[in-house]
Amino acid sequence: MKCKRCRRAEAAVDLPSHHAAFCPDCFFLFFRRQVTEGIRKLRLLAPGDRVLVCVSGGKDSLVLWDVLMDEGYETEGLFIDLGIDGYSDRSKEKVLAYAASRGKTPIVVELAKEGIPIPEAARCVRMQECSVCGTVKRYFFNRVAAEGKFTVVATGHNLDDETARLLGNLLHWQRGHLARQHPLLPGEEGGLVRKVKPLWRVSEVETAAYGFLKGIDYVTEECPMSEDATSLVYKEALSRIEDRMPGTRIVFYQGFLDPSNPLRKGPEAAPIPEEAPMADALRVTDVEAEGDTGTPRACAACGAPTYTETCSFCRLKERIRKARSMRTARGSR
Repeated sequence: MKCKRCRRAEAAVDLPSHHAAFCPDCFFLFFRRQVTEGIRKLRLLAPGDRVLVCVSGGKDSLVLWDVLMDEGYETEGLFIDLGIDGYSDRSKEKVLAYAASRGKTPIVVELAKEGIPIPEAARCVRMQECSVCGTVKRYFFNRVAAEGKFTVVATGHNLDDETARLLGNLLHWQRGHLARQHPLLPGEEGGLVRKVKPLWRVSEVETAAYGFLKGIDYVTEECPMSEDATSLVYKEALSRIEDRMPGTRIVFYQGFLDPSNPLRKGPEAAPIPEEAPMADALRVTDVEAEGDTGTPRACAACGAPTYTETCSFCRLKERIRKARSMRTARGSR
């Protein structure tokens, strides 16, 4: 099969959702245009932005960093070592190797040194690892960005991620989450840095193809903590539909983002709290229950922006501290 664009070279990537197949060079052009159009359409980034790219060692975040650098944005990478035995070390190796190949040195936060490695923290508070991980990562994304004077935080969430989240929110009628789901999460005067998802128009298959053809070495294994994640169920359901009806994902998500959609409000009308749910990702957070409008205040414990007296990260740390104290007391009897 010949490339649909140049009609000379053999196609290397078949994209049924676009009724197209591309050779490597034309696919790179197609992919970058999808990303830049997503940025332009929703005004996610401006030429003068300093972008903190959150990199995990997986394909999506490393591909995002690669594209943003090629497009001329000023970027730095942030890697959070989750303290997951073996997996975190392999992930860090991929991030450091890629960064070195582009003349970069990523910022590294080691949760073990912070006293909150994810597996132990989840055991202490008897919560799902993904819930603890989300709370911790969002805290450090914002803290590192604010301290480093970055104007925006970029994550590698792709079309598959966003549609799976959308399907879950619809199935559970999480109206608060639906009103706020968007590739752009505006910043706030109280210290919340703007968050963007520039890969919202490209699928997981497309990012994997881009990374492979570009020679980007990334971690291929799933996080061992995510085996029971509900998002994987929604992804599988959407994959089955996409196989039968190519293009369903992008139609589903773009229709949801339509400004006339009554299920959601524009990002400018709905400030996004950076508090993360400390249970199931689909449940209403305590912040939303108390009201999340207005300007965030400084956390009484750490000074981070929050809509409550103490931020969810500090409340989590306090629960871990108490659990460790109780365990120590029982052990000394």
